[in-house]
Amino acid sequence: MPWLQTVLDVEINDQISSDDRTTPTTFLGWPRQTVFTDVIEGGQADFDAPIGHLSGADRALLYAKYNQVRHLDELKHAFRQLFQPGQSYGDPLMIDLGCGPFTAGLSLAATLGKNDVFDYYGVDHYQSMRDLGLRLANATRAHGGLHDRTKYQFLQDLNQVNFGPIRGSLTLFVASYLLASPNLNIENLVRDMVNAHTRASLGPAAVLYTNSARAEARAKFPDFKKLLIEAGFNLVVDHIDRFTETIKTPTDVHYALFFKPANFSIRRDKTL
Repeated sequence: MPWLQTVLDVEINDQISSDDRTTPTTFLGWPRQTVFTDVIEGGQADFDAPIGHLSGADRALLYAKYNQVRHLDELKHAFRQLFQPGQSYGDPLMIDLGCGPFTAGLSLAATLGKNDVFDYYGVDHYQSMRDLGLRLANATRAHGGLHDRTKYQFLQDLNQVNFGPIRGSLTLFVASYLLASPNLNIENLVRDMVNAHTRASLGPAAVLYTNSARAEARAKFPDFKKLLIEAGFNLVVDHIDRFTETIKTPTDVHYALFFKPANFSIRRDKTL
């Protein structure tokens, strides 16, 4: 989508290149060859904490510069399998877990197109990521990438989300590289996901998981899978692909998809 590259250029690339600290060998004054390891720590940094002369906002911006393009490509590939052209999906609700800078929202908007409506809830521990995500979402709207009725929010905790009236549309959870986090509690995560689906919709739910295929990155996946299956989700896809549809270096990616059928039974108000 033409708007997508414009958004990335204006909000990420131009911000870095026009910064007075950037030189031919640095980004924002930091040596380019060590940004990935030292500044964003492979994507697992504390993005609210300053490092050297860089602020948390600087670190989030450099994360987008180094990691976001490949993750966008991977998620667009997955969404093209999930959402077929010409089909109606009833204004799906997306919950992006560990959302970073609106990556899954950008990918879904690019896949569905501006004529399709969806609601987006980005959940991330780091304020710097939520701020950058909101900026990218606003820029996407300004450049015509979102339907007028598409809504988005960014929050720190999934339990903070107010979904409004119960709906009947698909709830799509995205856990992209989330399980690589060393501090993530899988039991709490799945419990909160099930609770969120109960509060959000009587319709079906899907969980899209993507991660590096490295063993250490996938260490928590067996427990994640087990807990989702115990919660009523069916495992539909679980495979590793060499991902080549990117301008970044091709890499092995672990994809998994879980699906839970709709439950249209009336939920009794416990206060009655």
